[in-house]
Amino acid sequence: MKQRAITAVVALSVLAVVLFLYNTIFFNIAIALVGMTAVFELLHPTGYVKSKLVLAFSLVYAFIVPFFSTMEMPGLQIWVSLGYFGALFAVLLGSKLQVRFEEITTAFFISLVTPIALAIVVLMRDRYTHGLFYTFLICIAAWISDTAAYFTGRFFGRHKLAPVISPKKTVEGAIGGVAAGAVFFLLSCIGYQQIMAYFYDTQIIIIWYRAIWVGMFCSAMGVVGDLMASVVKRQTNLKDFGKIMPGHGGVMDRFDSFLFVAPTLYLTIQFFPIIC
Repeated sequence: MKQRAITAVVALSVLAVVLFLYNTIFFNIAIALVGMTAVFELLHPTGYVKSKLVLAFSLVYAFIVPFFSTMEMPGLQIWVSLGYFGALFAVLLGSKLQVRFEEITTAFFISLVTPIALAIVVLMRDRYTHGLFYTFLICIAAWISDTAAYFTGRFFGRHKLAPVISPKKTVEGAIGGVAAGAVFFLLSCIGYQQIMAYFYDTQIIIIWYRAIWVGMFCSAMGVVGDLMASVVKRQTNLKDFGKIMPGHGGVMDRFDSFLFVAPTLYLTIQFFPIIC
C-alpha cells in the first residue's frame, strides 16, 4: 500500500506538470509517450505481436497519432495511416509466412484505436474553450470513480460483478464508483463555475442535470474499460501489463478506463453540452 501511495503521488505530480503545459506541444508529446507505451504493453507482453518490425512500426505510428489534430496539411493523417498500413503488409509479404495475418490486424487495430482514444484530450484542447476542464472531468470519471469503486467494493462488496473476468470486482463497488463519478462531476462543475467567475470574471452556465447523468455514464464506461483490460490479462495470463508504475503495474493498468471515458465524454458533449 505504501508503494502504491508513493507511486500515486509521483504520478499526480507528473500529471500536474503535464496539465500545466496543456497549451503547448509538450502536452502532445506527453500523450504520445503514454499512447506509445500503452500500445507496447498491449502488443508485446501479451504476445499478440512477435515481429520486431511490426512492433516498431506500430510504436512509431502510435507516437504520431496525438499530433494529427495539429497537423496543418489537410489529409496528411490519411497518408500517414495508409503508410503504416502499407508498412505492416510489406512485413507480412516479406516474412515468408513467419508473420501471421492475425498479428498484422491486431497490431493495426490496437495502434489505431488506443492512441486515438488518448488523443481525444488533444482534440478537445484544439476545439473547445473549456478543453482543459473536460480533460479534468475525464480524469475524474476514469480515476476517482475507480478509486471509489475499489473502496466501496472492499467494504461493502457482496455480489460479484464479473467473476470469470475479474473475481474481485463487485456490483456494489461498480455502483459506488458510478455514484462517486456523478457526485465529483457535479462538484467539479460547481468549482469550475466559481473559478471562472472569480478569477476570470466570466459567467458560464452549467446544465446540472446533464452533468450528473453524463458523469454517471462516463464512469460506467470506465468500468467497461477496466473489464476490457481484465479480459486481455486473463486471456494472456498477465497480472499486470507492465512494471513502469510500481504498485500499480503498467500504463495500461492505469489508463484502461481512460481509453473508454475520453471518447465517451467527447461524443456525449457533442449532443448534450454540459456548459452553455
